[in-house]
Amino acid sequence: MTRRGTRRHTTRWVALAVLLALVGVAVVLATRTPQEATQIESPLLGHMAPQLSGTDLRTDTMVSLSALRGHYVLVNFFASWCVPCQQEAPDLITFEYSQLHRSGGAELLSVVFHDQTSSARQFLKAQGATWPAVSDPGGRIAEEYGVSDPPTTFVIDPSGRVSVNPIIGPATQANLDALLHSARMAIAHG
Repeated sequence: MTRRGTRRHTTRWVALAVLLALVGVAVVLATRTPQEATQIESPLLGHMAPQLSGTDLRTDTMVSLSALRGHYVLVNFFASWCVPCQQEAPDLITFEYSQLHRSGGAELLSVVFHDQTSSARQFLKAQGATWPAVSDPGGRIAEEYGVSDPPTTFVIDPSGRVSVNPIIGPATQANLDALLHSARMAIAHG
């Protein structure tokens, strides 16, 4: 074989190896599981939840966490631009629907995280959300809860305390059910 033939042969093998590597990367990216919700430690654990109130983006009525005292409340920080928030929206809807039809079901309250009110309102409408959501101009509520990324979900117990560590990332209905169950167990054994 001539030098030129050897060089072509080597070039073909290198090109084939690069192509196989690219196909491998594409397969891994296409089949990987989406980001999952992870429980994180919060300094709020065991303490009263920071006050949270505002005008509901859907109904223009005042809502507050204190008005929901006596119920378990899942406080979910979200943004319309947040891809994981878009992933979890159907699970929030399913969770909220199941809680409406359960005796002693939990309430859901969302807080807009660094997003335009109009964009958040449109996002909620497009997703079919039926629970209250409030804006957080300046990020005061997020700061008080220690939220740095959406989606983040807290459980507030009926006494108004953060009863379990929150989860960050797109929560599934199973994640939300487990988080609520953990909060109920913390009260039962606390």
